[in-house]
Amino acid sequence: MRCLILLLISLGIAEAQDFGKEATKKKMEGLSDLEKVQFINKNFYKLYSADFDHATALTQWAVETSMQNKWRSEEAYANLGLGVVTYLAGDYDAVLPHFFRSRHLFDSLQNKSGIAAINNEMAIFYHKQQKPEEAYHCLDVAEKVAREVNDLDQLGTTLGHRGMFLAIRQQFDEAEPYYREAYSIRLAKKDSVGLGYALAQLAEVIASQGNMAEAQRYLDQSTEIRKKIGDMQGAAVNSVNKGELYSNAKQYQQAATWFEKGLEEALEIGYTDLARFSYDQLAKTYKELNNYKKAYELQEKAVVYKDSLFNVSRTQVIEDLQSRYEAEKKDLQISQLNNENELKTATIQRNYFFFGGLGVIFLLTFFFYRYREKLKQKAIAQEQKVRLREAQINAVIDSQERERKRFASDLHDGMGQLVSALQLNIQSIKQNQDLEKTVSLVENSEHLLTDIQTEIRNIAFNLMPAILMKEGLFQAVRELTRRISKASSIQIELSIHDVPERLPDVVEVSVYRIIQELLSNIIKHSKASKITLSFTGYKEEVILTIEDNGNGYDLAKFQHSDNSHGWRTIQTRINLIKGEIEFDTMAGRKNSAVIINIPVNTLTSQETILKNT
Repeated sequence: MRCLILLLISLGIAEAQDFGKEATKKKMEGLSDLEKVQFINKNFYKLYSADFDHATALTQWAVETSMQNKWRSEEAYANLGLGVVTYLAGDYDAVLPHFFRSRHLFDSLQNKSGIAAINNEMAIFYHKQQKPEEAYHCLDVAEKVAREVNDLDQLGTTLGHRGMFLAIRQQFDEAEPYYREAYSIRLAKKDSVGLGYALAQLAEVIASQGNMAEAQRYLDQSTEIRKKIGDMQGAAVNSVNKGELYSNAKQYQQAATWFEKGLEEALEIGYTDLARFSYDQLAKTYKELNNYKKAYELQEKAVVYKDSLFNVSRTQVIEDLQSRYEAEKKDLQISQLNNENELKTATIQRNYFFFGGLGVIFLLTFFFYRYREKLKQKAIAQEQKVRLREAQINAVIDSQERERKRFASDLHDGMGQLVSALQLNIQSIKQNQDLEKTVSLVENSEHLLTDIQTEIRNIAFNLMPAILMKEGLFQAVRELTRRISKASSIQIELSIHDVPERLPDVVEVSVYRIIQELLSNIIKHSKASKITLSFTGYKEEVILTIEDNGNGYDLAKFQHSDNSHGWRTIQTRINLIKGEIEFDTMAGRKNSAVIINIPVNTLTSQETILKNT
């Protein structure tokens, strides 16, 4: 303990400040909105260590306020914080949108410390999803930029994560060098928060080497530091870690004591994921103590928590927001080029004024030229509008013609053959005198009538599903995916999250036709075995994502091909509902995704859509 006291003195760790709800409210009194946002971002880890719910509310407010005032740097850090607290509280579906927004803002600001910070957090999230490639890629980015700007805080975090990922796979010898380097950085920086993590991580390595007493000493030092700085979340984690040390040493009674302490602390601060883990470990511990009744009760609680937490299949769809992030990055580059062009235009105008003294004739000539250019540009813009409208009309006509041809083909190839077969049966019945054969022909005719009825239903469903009009888009999509899965070997998953039950009719029909077209393309060309559809509602939009594990394709060829009737149909319907569509695909690469954004104001104003029509 003497070593611990000396260590704390040498680090200069002050007593923990109170960052509870009431104390924080007092600290923020008299501050401007910008100062409040900066306070929340600066003290984020202290806030969530004190109170998860309060930290979530504050970071949500910081995000919204930063967006309204266009404080891009503060918005980036606020989104990072909001992603972390929602992750720790177990609301996994809401994590990635905040992380992607934060990363986009840091990229646009070229804030390398911020880039390292968000990639460190995303690495943990991806590792939780059992996506090691994405997790290690994030760590590579974080380490690269942290070393470029000599950000030792983020570098220490990256090294600690690398060691942790190895330790989870029981590769403690490989993990130890990363932990040691991270520990040295925290010690040199006098980083009490980081040192709490580093000591806990080293305790795990030392325990794997069989030195339980030394491991407990390291863990106690970590806990003492975390309590002193008010990191109650870290202290709760350490209680559970100590329970694991005793459990590994088969000292189950002591292990149960520490697991229960960690559970109590996790529930007190709202750390849902740690609570679930503690229930699970307690169930295993009481099983070892032969207390099967209590083990069963605890295991039931663990299962309830687990079911309410992370679902990989649902979150993989949200991960496709990556393509939105890439698109925003391109839009940013275009915006920067536009700004440069505007600056050049302004310079040219200043030069015109500088040389204005050359005479009235020159000025008149110049303004006349400008006037002609404006008229020319206006004429070009009008012509482009006309061409666009013609293209949209042609696309609608093409779509209708293709529907008519397909309808005719279905009637001729399907219904026509069945009716012809039925006619032959009827003629045979008339001519046949053999009773047994006549009965057989009648039974065959009944089967043909059943097939005809099924074919009529299928044709009617393809033209306009009755379920779409009666029960809405989502029930119609469920029926469509069920039919596709039944008719092929493709597995289709559908998830719907925070979306109204019914949308305006034009929106439902347009989105349904777009889904039909995209699924048809995937089935025909991608050789996919699995397709995932997800509807996710947000404050200002509804996002539809369609992901498949098939072969990618050349998007430019798809959009500009002479035979790209499907693309023109999709684009026309997207324009109709004022939505946006983005593709994440590449020829020769497995896995493709499509993201469709439908604005909320479109959903609430069908009259606007009808005007567009």
